[in-house]
Amino acid sequence: MNLLAELNVADPDLEAACRAFAVPDRVSASWSEVSFLGKGWQASLDVDAERLAFWMYGSGPLILLMHGWSSRGSHLMGFVKPLVAAGFSVAMFDAPGHGHSGAEVSSVIHAGKAALKLAKHLGDVHGVIGHSAGSTAALWALNNGLSARRSVHVCGPSSMTSVVLGIARAHCLDDRQTAAFCSWVEAFMGATLASVDLPALGMGLGHSGLIIHDRDDRVVPVAQSRALQKAWVHSTLVETHGLGHRRILADTDVIGRAVEFMNLTDHVLERQG
Repeated sequence: MNLLAELNVADPDLEAACRAFAVPDRVSASWSEVSFLGKGWQASLDVDAERLAFWMYGSGPLILLMHGWSSRGSHLMGFVKPLVAAGFSVAMFDAPGHGHSGAEVSSVIHAGKAALKLAKHLGDVHGVIGHSAGSTAALWALNNGLSARRSVHVCGPSSMTSVVLGIARAHCLDDRQTAAFCSWVEAFMGATLASVDLPALGMGLGHSGLIIHDRDDRVVPVAQSRALQKAWVHSTLVETHGLGHRRILADTDVIGRAVEFMNLTDHVLERQG
């Protein structure tokens, strides 16, 4: 397959930036992750003619886990056992272009559409936990038909525009090229950048949310989560220290907060607010 042709990049000067935006690294599972995946019930679903791999654990109200860019579902495996012990079932999937799923290209819209189709396939979703780009994909899905009672967002961008402009700067694009790159991104995603920015993302946030972000995150600035919390009336922001962007997923306190939040009743949430 000619990947460049699939990306439909007319200007060769934009190729590197377009690849950086749309082609994730396919990270292999570690031995511990392979073992963990083997303990779940594995299945697949067709999304846009590509295979979406997912795993199910436990029984009870459904929690959907959404991983970040160049990651995989098993990177969130630390949440699964505590959630199952708390009486939840967990669905963990590899987004398009990641892990065991098909396709070579992806975006937060691709991941968001996959989440929508998986949720429709599995039924009622109690909660969503998203990390990094998976958080943004979850926000988009929640604004485009996904219904959940709770969602947790860990170190996620709340502005796709800032991500795209960051890629443009990293590839030394001038103003004209940056404008062309932004137009290409919108065509590739099939969505405007504004629709994946605040305040548009905030329109689907009528439920209660927990936002967790580390102040030492060098991948996604904590300002992104602060902006999300400001735009989301029914949300709480917890800022951690020294965990960075990825180690935060293995922190027992972070995991415990997320599980506890999923267990809270609406009455308790209203009282806390």
